[in-house]
Amino acid sequence: MADAEVQVRRARIEEIRPLAGEYKREQESTSDAVPDPALPQGGIFWLATDADGTPLGYAAGTLRATGCTIGPVFTRRAARRRGVGHSLLAAIQEWAEDTRVPVVEISVAAPNQDGQRFLESLGYEPRRVLMSLTPSSAKGR
Repeated sequence: MADAEVQVRRARIEEIRPLAGEYKREQESTSDAVPDPALPQGGIFWLATDADGTPLGYAAGTLRATGCTIGPVFTRRAARRRGVGHSLLAAIQEWAEDTRVPVVEISVAAPNQDGQRFLESLGYEPRRVLMSLTPSSAKGR
């Protein structure tokens, strides 16, 4: 359930940069996987704040001919479990409906069962499985 104090609005890239830096540092320190780019090229952005305007998290999206691909969605550690992610994705879904975007896609890491359940609770459903392989020559870098 979304927190009543979480407010979401479209944002400029300059407003997102500090949060994108936090996202990148967190991903580098906690994961072996390659994260989504913190600021996708040609991205559109949404910013979640609390009632006094403190940034809580952000979502980035990229428009494509087939729709909008969302990623990353980031919430500051201290703001997690407050409905920030729910509020961000609800705002994106509303924007997509209003602008007639045909489909909104978002990826989640295969082992992230909580993330998959969260997205399913918002109506997202699996449409394809992305498979990857890290060549042995790249592992040693």
